[in-house]
Amino acid sequence: CEGIVERVALLRSGYTWTEGPAWDPARDRWVFSDVMGDTVYAITPSGYSTAIRKEAGYPNGHAILSDGTFVVAQHDRTLDTVNGDGQNFELLVDTYMGDKLNSPNDVAIGNDDSIYFTDPPFGIQGFGPEKAESALGYSGIFKTSNGKTELLNKELQAPNGIGISNDQTTLYISDTYTNALYTLDLTSFNGEPVMLKKFADLKQIEGGSTKSHGPDGLRVSTNGSIWASGKGGINVVSPDGALTCSIPFPNHVANLSFGGEDSNLILVTSA
Repeated sequence: CEGIVERVALLRSGYTWTEGPAWDPARDRWVFSDVMGDTVYAITPSGYSTAIRKEAGYPNGHAILSDGTFVVAQHDRTLDTVNGDGQNFELLVDTYMGDKLNSPNDVAIGNDDSIYFTDPPFGIQGFGPEKAESALGYSGIFKTSNGKTELLNKELQAPNGIGISNDQTTLYISDTYTNALYTLDLTSFNGEPVMLKKFADLKQIEGGSTKSHGPDGLRVSTNGSIWASGKGGINVVSPDGALTCSIPFPNHVANLSFGGEDSNLILVTSA
């Protein structure tokens, strides 16, 4: 991605499986998860890292509300809120229509503080505190707002990363099993599930260790491009669905987050 990324440098290492970063502007640092390490960390752009929440419920994706509170998706089958220092942890959602969620995975937040999250089975398949059968019987994409949780879609086997377009009309969702990105038209949602549209097929990244991208987390940049992480690195996709470029990494990239005063820094969590 010449002209898009100036350089890539290792900031810190030694974690188990890093995931779910989000920028905390009040503290000039990112928060991120070590899922299998069951810990949430904070890290500055200079690389200073500290644990801010331990025995954390197998945390994964983070996103920040307008008041500075974080929403965290956890593989203990809950969606929760917590501040940037790991304090004031509170349950937000753990069921839908009376059934236990699978394992909330990633989160996106709209300009009106509506919360969107994916709920694949990874946590109950062994990447959480215990294995279990799905109570829902499907993997969902959900919206939570004003105390109400609604199902947006249940077509995908493994909805993973999620992001919202800058004009707030479209959700982008990565599906690990089909190696593709999908879109969901938020303007069509009236309380009933909305059909997805395939947006882009993601390709193997040269230098990667596998033959498929295995989409994981994603983020939407200020110019509207979608940065989709996965095996071998990051695919950058334009708003019209064309692959702009790829950034190779030696290992699986689980997620990323823009940060810094001008959002010109990117924290990449890579196993």
